Amino acid sequence: MSLKLSVVIPTVGRVEELSETLNSLCALPADAPPFEVVVVLDGDHPATGKLLQRPWSLRLQVLSQPRRGAAAARNLGAREACGEYLLLLNDDTRVHPSCLQTHLEAQERLGPAVILGHTAWDPDQPITPYMVWLAPAGHQFNFARLRPHQPIPWDACWTTNLSLPRQWLLEEPLDEAFSGAGMEDSEWGYRLWRRGRVLRYVPEAICWHRHLYQGPRDFRPRAWAAGAGARYVVGKHPSLVWLLACKPVLAWVVRLFSLLWPRADRAQALWELDFRWHYLLGLWNRHQPLT
Repeated sequence: MSLKLSVVIPTVGRVEELSETLNSLCALPADAPPFEVVVVLDGDHPATGKLLQRPWSLRLQVLSQPRRGAAAARNLGAREACGEYLLLLNDDTRVHPSCLQTHLEAQERLGPAVILGHTAWDPDQPITPYMVWLAPAGHQFNFARLRPHQPIPWDACWTTNLSLPRQWLLEEPLDEAFSGAGMEDSEWGYRLWRRGRVLRYVPEAICWHRHLYQGPRDFRPRAWAAGAGARYVVGKHPSLVWLLACKPVLAWVVRLFSLLWPRADRAQALWELDFRWHYLLGLWNRHQPLT
């Protein structure tokens, strides 16, 4: 019987988080669809290599590459995967027991499509007010604007919990010029959308994200990387200059002037200003840092 699903996970240096993600896959119920896990080591990390040498109770492929970023790692995982469909996860996202089954059922019922599952903060970990602001209706993930089971915008193509036919990624791989985690998945979503590939949101396919952000200082590298990535995207797709460059500049100016008036949500307004400022710094910068 051919394998239906390959779970592709790029990783670098997050041993505890990766262990939790793999444990969640090992704990799937007996009626879960047959699957393999393809973990791509993005750079040498002895502790992660040692973790992956354990006798995991799942079909596991371990690949490695020099440090090149998540886009290149996901492309490598897709090339070596055996499944008809891919499920792209982060190394810090553990899956709900029904996540894989829900993705495959959505592909059969709504697909073939790029299926975006729902990513929620891990309830077993601290969730700060800043994290609540970031998602599910903020700059980390904005699921609130998406209609379940309906076509969604290309810029909601987030590779934290996303499935698609493997052949689609082979035909339209992620751009490996992206070194960091910022805009590489949205730019890929734009190219998939231009090819006529439908993106849909299926909130029943759930995974839990384990990443602590105490405040804006912790998220600034991501904002910077997103801005730097946007600069590259605009150079590649000039028609996106308004959305990714001009509009953010205007939004920052509007937010700045809005602070002149008293407001009940002043803390969140400052968070918004901080995020947008560091996005603009990244946009001005020519290089995207590895993250």
